[in-house]
Formats: sequence, structure tokens, C-alpha cells
Amino acid sequence: MKVATSPVTPSDKRSPEYRHQPPSLYVVASFYDWLVAVSADLADAAVRVPGAVEAVREGEIARLLTLEARLLDQGAHTQRAYSQWLALYTEECAYWVPAGAPAADPRQAVTLEFHDRRRLLDRVARLGTGLAFSQFPTSRTARQWSGLEIWPSPDRADEWRARYSFTLAEAREGHSRVLAGWNGFVLRQTEDGLRIVLKQINLLDGERPQGNNSFFL
Repeated sequence: MKVATSPVTPSDKRSPEYRHQPPSLYVVASFYDWLVAVSADLADAAVRVPGAVEAVREGEIARLLTLEARLLDQGAHTQRAYSQWLALYTEECAYWVPAGAPAADPRQAVTLEFHDRRRLLDRVARLGTGLAFSQFPTSRTARQWSGLEIWPSPDRADEWRARYSFTLAEAREGHSRVLAGWNGFVLRQTEDGLRIVLKQINLLDGERPQGNNSFFL
């Protein structure tokens, strides 16, 4: 398989020779190299140039990220929302929660979570059973985000990067708590529309022992 400098979206054909579908063949050295480079860009203390992204595209990205957050909150009420949430992601995607800041190379440091699409499918299926012990009863969440920044990816004309600050309130078993931090995204235009390639969740206290973060952040 030819390896690109950044992840590419494969066709819908699935290889019958692999027992587990979809296979995780895209998670190779070049994919990790790309993640590390993107992570540094997302965390860079840069002043983004206004107007670098067309207003129509900015609006489309803002709507997609709003939908992404809403579907995660709705997952506590209907498991179908998680499937709809995952449909917002490309076939070759990553969901990454670093353990501390700045985010370290996931090949060389412990992460709180690091999932490819197959692992995300597993989690969606597990939560869909209603029998996941860590989510029984289910966490109810409400998240807010602000300070959205969007800029073009330096190496692709069909790709954009974004970040925003967030707060996430969780209620479960009569207890409430608040998580906070910032999220970084890579978004790409595909044949099926705008999709998310990477979501990186940077918790303010990611280096500290975490509670029951078994829901999607």
C-alpha cells in the first residue's frame, strides 16, 4: 500500500482477507508523523490571519462542529446519535486525548485515549448495548465551546484546521462535575461532504488521574 504524507480517504470496498473490518492499515509511521506535525500546528501560539478561509467555508465548518458536539450530548438519550456522530468522520480518522500538554508523540508517551476508526466503531457498539458497566447509568452531558479559529492546512487545498475552547458538564448517579480544555480538529472535503479527520481533546488537567471518562469527550 502506498503511504501518503497525510491520511487519505479509501474507497468503500473492504478487503475480505482481513478478519476485522475496517482494517487499521492506515495507522502507520507516516500517519503518526502527520499527527505530531498537526498537533504542533494546533497548539501553536500563532495569530491566525483573518479572511484566510472563505466565509462560506467557515460557516460550514462551524455548523459541522456544532453538530458534532450536539450529537455527543444526545448520545445519553439515544444511542443512534453516536452512530450519526461517527458518520461525521472520515474512514481514516483518529480520536486522540493526550495525557498532558504539550501533546507528546503517541508512539512514545502514554495517552488517555487514542482510537482509530475501528476502535471508535467498537466503542459505539459497546455503548449501544446499554450494558457497558462504566456507563450504567449513562452520563448526561452538556458542552459549550467558544473562540473558534479556522485556518487552511499548509499541505492540502481541501483540508482545514480548527480549534476552540470548551467546557463540558457531566451528571451521573447524582454527581456533577465539569471538564474543560480545548479541542483541535482537522477537517477535509470528501465526496460525501465535509468530514472530520482528527479530533484532539486537550484537557486542562490531562496529566492528572482522571475520573470515569468512559463517554465520548
